[in-house]
Amino acid sequence: MEKKRLGWKIGIAAAVLFVIFLPGISRYTQLKARQARLDSGIGKLRVGEVDLRKEQDKLQNDPTYIEKVARDKLQVANKGETIVRTKKKDGK
Repeated sequence: MEKKRLGWKIGIAAAVLFVIFLPGISRYTQLKARQARLDSGIGKLRVGEVDLRKEQDKLQNDPTYIEKVARDKLQVANKGETIVRTKKKDGK
């Protein structure tokens, strides 16, 4: 009889511990997954930052690149030049 009681007590104690720690383990798993997603996002942002810094450097120091950007994006022309716009095949 005493062994049965001991078995029940151990079983109940194990169930209580399981109920107590299961939410914590679940939360830990969720937080680790979130951290992995955030770390991935940070890595992508760092790559983007490097690209933007290179772009900034070219815009500040490379006259040829500045002219290219002015012509392509801002549609700036030199004196005596005429800008001719054409439609692309996709209609834009």
